[in-house]
Amino acid sequence: INRINTDLANGLGNLVSRTVAMIEKYFGGALPTEREGGDFDDDLKAIATSLKEKVDGYVENTQLNLALEEIFKLVSRANKYIDETTPWILGKDDSKKARLATVLYNLLESIRIASTLLSVFMPTTMPKVFLQIGAVEYAKYEDSDKFGVLPLDVKVNRGEAIFPRIDVDKEIEALNAIIKNNEPS
Repeated sequence: INRINTDLANGLGNLVSRTVAMIEKYFGGALPTEREGGDFDDDLKAIATSLKEKVDGYVENTQLNLALEEIFKLVSRANKYIDETTPWILGKDDSKKARLATVLYNLLESIRIASTLLSVFMPTTMPKVFLQIGAVEYAKYEDSDKFGVLPLDVKVNRGEAIFPRIDVDKEIEALNAIIKNNEPS
């Protein structure tokens, strides 16, 4: 439960939700094509584009837990990138729209790469991510080591939370009820 809440709900789910919400808020759901690079971009891109090779190596050696750890390093790095680039501040300044579009595009690409690699582990869930980030036709495994696959004017589609948080106390209560009902009389 803690892993689901930490990695999926707080990590990937929150990243998808925040990114899509910002694109809707600042650009009406579709990014403009003008771009402006900045600090932290290259580091995020390097982590994203080197991920496939690492994950493939771990999967080849049936070290699936390490493959998942690598993928979630990118998710963590993308969440940190949000804090570093402060898109909520960029969004208040019209002269920073190109920079904001770059930040949000870089987040979408990072999500696309992480979700494409995660689709091997969660084949029914990741298409929901692809739909929200406008990557349905761009989520190809062979492109998961490339940055810049999504069209510059990508459109997002906000949906329901992909990984809702699990209430630990409620789950423990339900498990205790099951145990109690299965005890011999």
